[in-house]
Amino acid sequence: MIFNQILGNQPVDFKKKCQLRIWLAAGFVLLGLLSLLIVFLTHGEIPVLYLEEGHQDFTRGFFSGIGGGLIAAGLITIYKNYSYLKHADSRKKREIFETDERNRLLGLRSWAYAGYGMFLLLYLGIIACAFVSLTIMKTLLAVSAVFALLLLFFRVLLQKHM
Repeated sequence: MIFNQILGNQPVDFKKKCQLRIWLAAGFVLLGLLSLLIVFLTHGEIPVLYLEEGHQDFTRGFFSGIGGGLIAAGLITIYKNYSYLKHADSRKKREIFETDERNRLLGLRSWAYAGYGMFLLLYLGIIACAFVSLTIMKTLLAVSAVFALLLLFFRVLLQKHM
């Protein structure tokens, strides 16, 4: 059902879409709280193998920043979608904006171009890392392979549904 709504094969129930966004945003808030909990429980000293000096400051800042960002984004998304559900006039405006065919086409093309750009950047990164670090190059190769598999998976899935 959700997949067909994304593809445009079924009409979109905007209220259900807002409710789903609220639940997903609540999940982001929980993930942000988990990230902050990791920082506070370990006092910023995440027990993993470190290869560089100054790792504690980095991990403390990283997990705090990611946690705070997820919490803020989740709360803003919850507020915004809750206000759409509460106020019929703003809901109607947003529903028209999101279901407009031109806006949906622009969104799909943006994702496609971003995907092509990301694949190109990964490839250029692999070439550059060949001269710097074999570990980073292998990591980028793995990310590129997963990205290519996702592209193939969604291509097959879309061919079946369209």
